[in-house]
Amino acid sequence: MQNSLLGTVPYDLSELAASYRKLADDLERYAAMGPASITSQVTISEWIVAKRAVPALVGKITGHPHIGEGNAGVTTELVYVDDKFSVARTMNRWYRLGSPAFKVLGPRQ
Repeated sequence: MQNSLLGTVPYDLSELAASYRKLADDLERYAAMGPASITSQVTISEWIVAKRAVPALVGKITGHPHIGEGNAGVTTELVYVDDKFSVARTMNRWYRLGSPAFKVLGPRQ
């Protein structure tokens, strides 16, 4: 399944769910066991912490538990968008998509 609003990365929801489930499982295991829970042999050297841009939604938000009704807001990282059914999932919650600020154009012809 192609996700036109997040680029050309294919999104298989079962694979996406499995990936996030594995992340949650790894973090819970680390919380319980500490470094002994890590079996990876992968090493990164000469590293620094960097920030990178991630997709998010920006717009007028209604029905949010912490953002005032109709105020502008920015979501957490955008994980999944189904523009056919007008829904989006961020790291924190599902959103129903109302009208976009402008029409999203498809690939150039």
